[in-house]
Amino acid sequence: MLATAPQGFMYLNAANQWPSFTMQNMAIDLTGAMVLDKAGGDYVSAGTFMGGPFEALDGVTQWYAFAVADSELPPGTHLQIFTWTASGGTPPYAPGSTAPFAGWQGAPRDALDGIIFSSPAEELWVGGLVRSDGTGTPAIRQLRIDYGHDTYLKYLPGIYRSDPASADLLNRLLSLSQTALGDLRGEITELTRRFDPKVAPDGGYPSWLQWLSGWLAWDLNQYWTGAQTREYIAGAFQLYALRGTPEGLRRYLKIYAGVNAYIWEPALEASIWSLGTSMLGFTTALAPASAAGAILDSTAVLDGSELTSPGDPFGAPLFDDLAYRFTVEIHAGELTGPGALAAVEAVIAREKPAHTVCSLCIIQPRMRVGAQCRIGIDTVVGAPREAQLGAPLNQVVLAANDRECKHEEVSNAN
Repeated sequence: MLATAPQGFMYLNAANQWPSFTMQNMAIDLTGAMVLDKAGGDYVSAGTFMGGPFEALDGVTQWYAFAVADSELPPGTHLQIFTWTASGGTPPYAPGSTAPFAGWQGAPRDALDGIIFSSPAEELWVGGLVRSDGTGTPAIRQLRIDYGHDTYLKYLPGIYRSDPASADLLNRLLSLSQTALGDLRGEITELTRRFDPKVAPDGGYPSWLQWLSGWLAWDLNQYWTGAQTREYIAGAFQLYALRGTPEGLRRYLKIYAGVNAYIWEPALEASIWSLGTSMLGFTTALAPASAAGAILDSTAVLDGSELTSPGDPFGAPLFDDLAYRFTVEIHAGELTGPGALAAVEAVIAREKPAHTVCSLCIIQPRMRVGAQCRIGIDTVVGAPREAQLGAPLNQVVLAANDRECKHEEVSNAN
């Protein structure tokens, strides 16, 4: 028994190249994982791999455990790990046969970690048998080997260590529980990392990213990339502070619908007409409220007439048709994807304040003086004449379109 042997571990996949490994009916994919080959449209039914020899210490090494890390076993696929220890020579390996690893120590099928029961030796060889029903393939990204493991045997009474053979078996059995507890201890040590969206693990179901999004009441989108998911979860708390504002709605539309929206509130651009400060046609507008006796050149009395009643000193009725209303304008070219318009409407209905009314305007390629003429916002130059009429490319024209700018009132879903 090598109770005083140094302990450590090694990873067998270096730089995604799996050095010293030979494969049968298998290959290394772009992510550095060992996968089954394809035959036509399906994966081959079986493949094998073997790597070694691996050396850890000078002289005899107590090889303790293996772990198939960061790997996947989709439904319909299987993996079995085999080990062989020796102080020289090459183990028997017969790829393509019914028993390619005859004489090796085999772990239970589909076990992604386990104890190495091969005898202590200078060298270790690792093999694997991979099977599939043709619909998928395991993705073996990394193999970790632990050696010289310091187990819980030292905490037991000395009588359990008196017989070297029995102590060695007990040492290995204790490694099973220590491996499980070691993983738990590792998770506790790295707990702070799991609350950071930038580095939280994304494997399994539910993943830590899904937990984080759930705690923040943040809906994940199946079309987001992994980087986008982490970015949006990290910024969710700050974005919540902008809910109910034009900037907040603009960001939600970009995140969930993928569009760049221009949002404006007519009330912010309205002003009361007054002599000497208003320009006819620019800063003047008809008020929706009744004149209430203040009719120019008829019933109006200088300093004695008001458009509103004394009980409403702030002139709110003058803005009844504009108050609590806003417009969301989106270029038609950004709504080409399937379900894009429905996604925009869903975001607006969910995120707009409940007491407001939103007009959704889809900007078509045109320019209309007084209606659609803001450079860089809703003035859109159409395709060249050659593309429209087949004429020579001699000028750029504004595209003709029978559809008017689409205005829709979007109600709140709640």
